[in-house]
Amino acid sequence: MSALRLGGSANSSPNEIPLDVHKLLNLVLSNASKDEPKYHKVNLSGKAGTKLQSSDLAMAGWTIVGTELVIESRGNALRNVSSRVLAEYERSSNVSAVPAAPVAPAVVSTAGLSLKQQARLKKEEEEKQQRMEATKAKKRKSGGLSMKQQARQMQEEEEKKEMMEKQKEKEILKAKIESDKFVRANDPNWSASVAGDKSQGQNQTTFRDKFGEDKGG
Repeated sequence: MSALRLGGSANSSPNEIPLDVHKLLNLVLSNASKDEPKYHKVNLSGKAGTKLQSSDLAMAGWTIVGTELVIESRGNALRNVSSRVLAEYERSSNVSAVPAAPVAPAVVSTAGLSLKQQARLKKEEEEKQQRMEATKAKKRKSGGLSMKQQARQMQEEEEKKEMMEKQKEKEILKAKIESDKFVRANDPNWSASVAGDKSQGQNQTTFRDKFGEDKGG
């Protein structure tokens, strides 16, 4: 592969980089810091390459971080990101070899953006960071479970809670039965009318108990 001198685009603005182009440039350079070779080049004849070439300042950004234009055997023009800054590009179309270098993280200056564009870009980055932090916190809280797994876990917890409540009610009822059994066996004054409904805290009475035999209808 070999390096060639870059040429700017006549359609780009000399004063600032369009926001969409700037975001694309940041994305490409961010991806270039990854280990995958596929992120270390951009096809200048593709959609992303065409957008980058629409701005002279965007293309100049490549010079700041160190770049090289390479031509592969199949004839496609590709932009490879290099970690070192090139001293200068060739002034002629003569091909000269450029050694490959390890990829390092790169940051593009916002000098080409207006204050309004910089503020908007900063706000978008902050909102993106907040969403990422919220997602991470949610995953930590849920133990990395999916929504379906969380729903199943909640259902199991509800069933377990309901089972424990029923078991507690059974134990209370069993204790009451044992207590009544003991009283019946050991209290000579015990009777059904005296015992009444202990669960309600009052004696069981009928209409005739309250009003007498002749008051009944």
